[in-house]
Amino acid sequence: MHWNVALRSAGLWVILSLAAGQLTEQEKSTIIDMHNELRSKVQPSAAFMQKVVWDETLRVVAEAYAAKCIWDHNPQLEELSLGENLFVNTGPFNATKALLNWFQEHVDYDFETNNCPEDKMCGHYTQMVWADSNRIGCATHFCDTLEGLGFKKATLLVCDYYPTGNYEGRKPYESGAPCSKCPDKLSLCEDNICVAENLFNPSEKPESDDTEAPTVLPEHPRMMTEPFCVPEEPTQEHVKIERGIETEMSHGSKMESVSASLVMLVWLLAALVL
Repeated sequence: MHWNVALRSAGLWVILSLAAGQLTEQEKSTIIDMHNELRSKVQPSAAFMQKVVWDETLRVVAEAYAAKCIWDHNPQLEELSLGENLFVNTGPFNATKALLNWFQEHVDYDFETNNCPEDKMCGHYTQMVWADSNRIGCATHFCDTLEGLGFKKATLLVCDYYPTGNYEGRKPYESGAPCSKCPDKLSLCEDNICVAENLFNPSEKPESDDTEAPTVLPEHPRMMTEPFCVPEEPTQEHVKIERGIETEMSHGSKMESVSASLVMLVWLLAALVL
């Protein structure tokens, strides 16, 4: 009797933990829509800023790395020519709060000098508004323990960007009248963003060209990028940390879809307890 109760409890915990690692469709849309909204409102205004779309290939890369539960950036970023932003919290995960934390770094970023105080972090903001980055894929993973940080029962968010941003010596975008330097292939101006005439809505499936795997080596050697160093003692300035309630965790507010493997796990657990 006690064994059955323990098995049921363990099975429920596994199911909830797996579900917590999946972004809902609403959360994906929130991430894309907020990126585009914030990119359209940069100050000074951008002469060229393009719309970002969701990329499933990047989502797979982010998901695989998030599952490692490591408090550091993916060591393959340089090889894959990807940018990356990280966020972790031990309270209920909130995609809107995570993105606003990254964007809030603009307060410490000086566009004119392209500098950030040494004791501050601005790289999450500059990657978010990097004009040439036009694809995003994100994933969350519920970690029992986050290696390198020691948080227990924490949700790690990984967002990967292609092409990468944060090249040393370069500003994230060129300032000027909105859309004044849109290229021919992105000739329309929509909410201060250069878009193509046939570009899908950011919350919808991107064009076929955007579904091709971006995980290839760049044709030319990359410039030195702004370093993504993790300090020995993690601080609010590197990757925003929401401590929340550490004794109890919410494993996600919605479970809109369940993968085939998760369904199989439910059936196996049910078979064991019956």
